[in-house]
Amino acid sequence: MKLKTLAAASTAWLAALALLTASGFTLSATYMTREVTCLFNIVREVRSITQLEVHLLSHERESARVALAHLPEHVGARDAARRELSRWLEDAREQPVTAESASVFEEAEREIERYLATHTQEHRQAGASHDEVDRTFAALERLLATRLAEARIARQRVDEVHRLSEIVSLGAAGMLLAGVLLALWQLRRCVYRPLLSIRAAIDRYGAGSHDARAPQGGLDELREIAVAFNEMAAALAEQRKRQLGILASVAHDLRNPLAALKLTVDGLRPDRPLPHEERLRSMLTRIGKEAARCDRMLTDLMDIARIEGGELDLRRETRDARELARDVVELYRPTATAHELGLSLPDEPVPLCCDPIRIEQVLNNLVANAIKYSPAGGAVQVTVARVGAEVSIAVSDRGVGIAADDQRRLFERYFRAPSSSGVAPGVGLGLWAALRIAEAHGGRIEVTSTAGRGSTFTLRLPS
Repeated sequence: MKLKTLAAASTAWLAALALLTASGFTLSATYMTREVTCLFNIVREVRSITQLEVHLLSHERESARVALAHLPEHVGARDAARRELSRWLEDAREQPVTAESASVFEEAEREIERYLATHTQEHRQAGASHDEVDRTFAALERLLATRLAEARIARQRVDEVHRLSEIVSLGAAGMLLAGVLLALWQLRRCVYRPLLSIRAAIDRYGAGSHDARAPQGGLDELREIAVAFNEMAAALAEQRKRQLGILASVAHDLRNPLAALKLTVDGLRPDRPLPHEERLRSMLTRIGKEAARCDRMLTDLMDIARIEGGELDLRRETRDARELARDVVELYRPTATAHELGLSLPDEPVPLCCDPIRIEQVLNNLVANAIKYSPAGGAVQVTVARVGAEVSIAVSDRGVGIAADDQRRLFERYFRAPSSSGVAPGVGLGLWAALRIAEAHGGRIEVTSTAGRGSTFTLRLPS
């Protein structure tokens, strides 16, 4: 699982819970608002009914007083009670009526209108019968009882919705808490613990435990980090192993020329007479050759250190490529007496903007390899030419050659072709350093070779 998938799933889960909770609250609030509005209307209607009952009784009382005393104040009170009956009846008509109470309300309305109709001006002196009053009052009581029953039912529904809302709220809160805890548990299992394991592996590796590896668990990104760390640690371990092998090889290779130097110098001890001139010259030649081998190995090691450290500074100047090739060939001609060194140069100068010391180092490596991997008497040819906007310097030999499968890895650091490793000593750094120097000049080194028939290395540089 990827980190974005976990984050999206957790967010979607929490958002769904929040939406569900909000929807439940909204629905319950809407329902409770409706029921509260219904209760409010019932309360208003109950008030209107009670006012009708009060003014009905007041009208009946004042009508009886008028019939007995015929006093003006009783007449005014009776008329006021009649007006209040009419006003509260209109107020009751404006209230919403449910299907359950519609028939009861209509009956009460008819009784009140009948009562008011029988108490017109001409009937005021006679008074009303008690049956009419009782019938009208009973109709109002039935209406009041009906509305109170509806109010009790509405109140029960509100209580049920309230209890349901509490249950939903507690359930939603529990689900949200469970979702948060689940998300935290997933983060701990898939993110925090793998991160701690990777950090512990890095700390162990930094403390010197080079076999420390990070467990490959958790999210895909963390697993990729662990895999990358393990691959890096394995590569560094392999590189360290190869470096130790290279150091052992260099020490072994240096031991041979140093032993030869020691034996040769022992022949020139101060307490002994000097040998004949011919033998002395041979000994000095051998000393120079072995010293050159040591210098070659140490130079390769120093070059790789400079290149890896980014300290390969180029001091460019314009030189004739023919002179560079000629100097290299003339350098090896006295020591490579067993080989035929050839030089092919154009008649016109071949200007080349480069660091001459570094380019000579590359050519020295190519020519030295051609001599080293060629049999005694083999020809080595150095050819300088201009090809378009490039200067090419080709070094050809007729030596052991390089297999096709080995040519792809020829410029890798520490790599030595199996076909040539037993022919001459080396550490596999020369060609790697030569290619880096060529690339620093904006050039390249090309190779064509056939096993058993020789090789051609071509240095191509922009002019």
